[in-house]
Amino acid sequence: MKYGRTSMIDFLSKIVMSFSGFVATIVLTRTLGQERYGAYVVVLSVLAWVAIAGNLGLSPAVKKRVSEADDGNYVVSGVIVQLILYAIVAICLWIARPYLNAYMEVDATGILILLLAVKLAMDFVQAVLEGQHLVHISSLLSPVQWTSRSVVQVALVLAGFGLTGAFAGYVVGAVVAVLVGAYFASFNLSRPSRQDFDRLRSYAQFSWLASVKGRTFLSMDTLVLAVFVSNSVIAVYEIAWNLASLFAIFGSSVRRTLFPEMSRISSIEGANDEIAELLRVSLAYSGLFIIPGLVGAAIVGDVVLTIYGSGFQTGYYILLILTFARLLYGYQGQLLTALDGINRPDLTFRINGVFVAVNLVLNILLTWQYGWYGAAVATTVSAALGMVFSYYYANQIIGVTVPIDVIGKQLFAAGVMALSVYGGRLLIGDSLPLVSVLVIGGAGVYFSVLLAISQDFRTTVGRNIPFKIQDFGE
Repeated sequence: MKYGRTSMIDFLSKIVMSFSGFVATIVLTRTLGQERYGAYVVVLSVLAWVAIAGNLGLSPAVKKRVSEADDGNYVVSGVIVQLILYAIVAICLWIARPYLNAYMEVDATGILILLLAVKLAMDFVQAVLEGQHLVHISSLLSPVQWTSRSVVQVALVLAGFGLTGAFAGYVVGAVVAVLVGAYFASFNLSRPSRQDFDRLRSYAQFSWLASVKGRTFLSMDTLVLAVFVSNSVIAVYEIAWNLASLFAIFGSSVRRTLFPEMSRISSIEGANDEIAELLRVSLAYSGLFIIPGLVGAAIVGDVVLTIYGSGFQTGYYILLILTFARLLYGYQGQLLTALDGINRPDLTFRINGVFVAVNLVLNILLTWQYGWYGAAVATTVSAALGMVFSYYYANQIIGVTVPIDVIGKQLFAAGVMALSVYGGRLLIGDSLPLVSVLVIGGAGVYFSVLLAISQDFRTTVGRNIPFKIQDFGE
């Protein structure tokens, strides 16, 4: 399967996932209210952090070792390690439940332990599928999970079950996805060797910090905000973050698609040129959607936020800052993926260590002084610093060719789109339905201009769609 088609499958699956999550979030925010929705967000943020302790880099290690196609039994050995880690973390959570409940402002430690079980299972199954070069199957699990989760959440919340219904939907969605994923994954039930455990450990001892880094970027600000601001403020911040993340999903799809290929060819002598080319392609398309997303958010983001209810438009400037942070983090992610793919987790460990330390310190200091703006700026600064360090190391080992011409054309197309959308808003006003039409029209303008001015983009589209298009603008 072509890289572009695999990336597109992953991307489209995330679009489906995002749409179902979008609808469910609107129902949750309008039904639960900002305060209770904020509590839901805090519980899921805590879950994301304890999941790191319950995994300790195991999933990336399983994906890496399985993708290398040797004779090791890394699936069964991984399952054994995962069960042990989960048991340890679950016991610790139960012991700490008085403090956890006080921090989350809701009695949810028991629910948290259940959520942890299904999340770890989902992450593990996806790692196995991606390691077995079934990224297109793994990509389908997220929309399966989110659609199932959203349907159950909407039904239960509207039926009056409140937060309990929201958490029940999370569990049901994850269980459905795990069952579907396990059906497609290959399992060797033979007894794993000690070497299998050792090889998982040798990679996980570096990769665990990548999980910490990723989670630091995604929710360190939420955890720190929970100390200084109310849950209602966190609810608005989280909505802005979700919209920013929506624009970044294509870049993550490219990254997920290319990692197994980089890993597979990394053992071939003289393969650096091929890996460098894959990295160039990933950098070229990392900003394909988020660049126009940032421009569009600047023009109509305040109106779009009102769909979640009154008061959410106050997150307009937060949305802009976080979308820019997502853009920087996307480029950083492509560089780190290349380093991981060539089996240099030691370098990514250094980069991630700096990222986590800077992010933590800045989040505490800036949030304490400037509230949610401080949290958003801390996230952006740490993303920028991580991108610089990632480029430095990747350029030393692989040789990085930054596709400035491709990125420049994306910026130009986004500029043309901005003129059309802004002009349209001046003519038709701020009505949400009409602005939604402007958003769709703006996307059409962006891609039409990009097709017209970029031969590289036309070639990529032509290679990865099932029908032939005529080149134009030549």
